[in-house]
Amino acid sequence: MHGKSKGKRLMIGAAALLIFGALIWLCWRYYPVVRGLLEPEQMAAFQEQLQSLGAAGALVLAGLQCLQTLSGVIPALPIQLAAGLTYGPVGGLCICLGGIAVGSTVVFLAVKRFGQPLVDRVFPQEKQQKLSFLRDSKRLEGAVILLYLIPALPKDVFTYLAALTPLPFRRFLPLSMAARVPMIFCDTFAAGALMAGDYKVAAVAFAVACLAGLTGMFCAPRVLRFLQKRKK
Repeated sequence: MHGKSKGKRLMIGAAALLIFGALIWLCWRYYPVVRGLLEPEQMAAFQEQLQSLGAAGALVLAGLQCLQTLSGVIPALPIQLAAGLTYGPVGGLCICLGGIAVGSTVVFLAVKRFGQPLVDRVFPQEKQQKLSFLRDSKRLEGAVILLYLIPALPKDVFTYLAALTPLPFRRFLPLSMAARVPMIFCDTFAAGALMAGDYKVAAVAFAVACLAGLTGMFCAPRVLRFLQKRKK
């Protein structure tokens, strides 16, 4: 029995290393691709590729969004703009949310299985320390909504750290997804309006998104300090 148990642990460990290695390769492979989508020419070429794939194009975008959630390195904005430009505001929103839901589920279950060592392999301690107050927070649900609602807060780290808190997955996923909707929809709506040729609406939507982003950048450090003080 002991031998079987040891063999099982070795298999699980090997699978974890394989997945981790694959994640590193995928990030290395697609990081420059996604970053390049901020250039109009590359975005247009990427749109054509997605449209040529038909329904599979939506799966490609959802897969990229899932990878972004898993990695915490690949930028989310170009993916969401591509979704809005290609599939419209609502379609783009649904595709992005689908990818995020799958990615968040994989992250949560993996961290529940492998614990803190997995988080340490993905993020340095300095980045985790900013959200250390979550482990002792008595208002985790409110913290989830706040952290995912405000732009510029470290959502990628929290997706991993959430599995180390007492908050159950059945509560974490719907709360985090709902809090993500406003900013993602703002991006896909602006891109969809641009695709439809409604440049005034697109300009207003992009202005709102930029304002929300700048406000988030200004408020994020203050929100984190406030939450850390409440812990103390």
